[in-house]
Amino acid sequence: MFSWLKKYFIPHEGNDHQPHFLRHQSMTLVFLLVIVVELGFLAQVFIIFDKTKFLAAVLPGVLTTLTNEERAENNIPPVTENELLKKAAELKAQDMAARGYFAHTSPDGKTPWYWLNLVGYSYAKAGENLAVNFSESRDVDRAWMNSPTHYANIVKSDFTEIGIGVASGVYEGRNTVFVAQFFGTPLKTTPMAFASAPAPAPQIAQTPPTPVPPTQVLGEENAVFPTVVVEKGIGQSVKSFIQKIMTSPGNSVTYVYGGIVLLIILALLLAIFIKSEIQHPAIIARGVGLVAVIVFLFLVNMNLRPETKVPTSDLSANVIIAY
Repeated sequence: MFSWLKKYFIPHEGNDHQPHFLRHQSMTLVFLLVIVVELGFLAQVFIIFDKTKFLAAVLPGVLTTLTNEERAENNIPPVTENELLKKAAELKAQDMAARGYFAHTSPDGKTPWYWLNLVGYSYAKAGENLAVNFSESRDVDRAWMNSPTHYANIVKSDFTEIGIGVASGVYEGRNTVFVAQFFGTPLKTTPMAFASAPAPAPQIAQTPPTPVPPTQVLGEENAVFPTVVVEKGIGQSVKSFIQKIMTSPGNSVTYVYGGIVLLIILALLLAIFIKSEIQHPAIIARGVGLVAVIVFLFLVNMNLRPETKVPTSDLSANVIIAY
């Protein structure tokens, strides 16, 4: 191993003070690797994401995983996926995509809770998060984390269920993907008790109780919870990891490029300073040139990533308590 490192990274007489990693053949292979990675990234963004239903199939599970990871870090129990919440979120996302709006309340006045009622989800508490204009699952997660009202929904301990819907459409003149995320606490129903032939009781006039109106609560309650440990099987963990990579190609490419650049810089520093009196400008130029190419591609990729938007309305943090 040391002999290999010495041959490829350390200038000495055995390699004519030209580390093999910086020679033409190695730099060509690294350049080809960079091109393959870049083409894979572009294919993921412009073909797989834009032309297929890959995001709709994978993104909800990834966002649920990211949500539960954040809740675990705050010692809050995880939320579980609910099919009715998922259906409501899909309908909301499809409505935004079809009509080209992005808001908690639709142009004709439909509130988030309309979609929950439409699918028959009986809830005690509920919340909605939305996002649009993104190319990475991490972009959505980061946008929600940076929004106090959306973050409050994610870490609200009262919520026990989640549903996420994704739809493709046009917003502000560009093709994009809409995401709707519903949180809910199902309404608990008390089973009716039956008695056999009860004796009639005398009728006593009573003043009916004053009905309690639905309450809207902003923000989150402060409470202390026991440490939450979310256990996953190895297979599930691997699947979750792969899905995160596939739905965040930009982040993955950035890590790959960062590793390659660090390796090249390390090789250049060793080549320049170990034998400073013996220099080969050609190998230094190759290394610097390849770093420049990678930095250029990184900047291009950053410009391809739109700014993820979330609604600015406080309604994203509203919790409706139903009675």
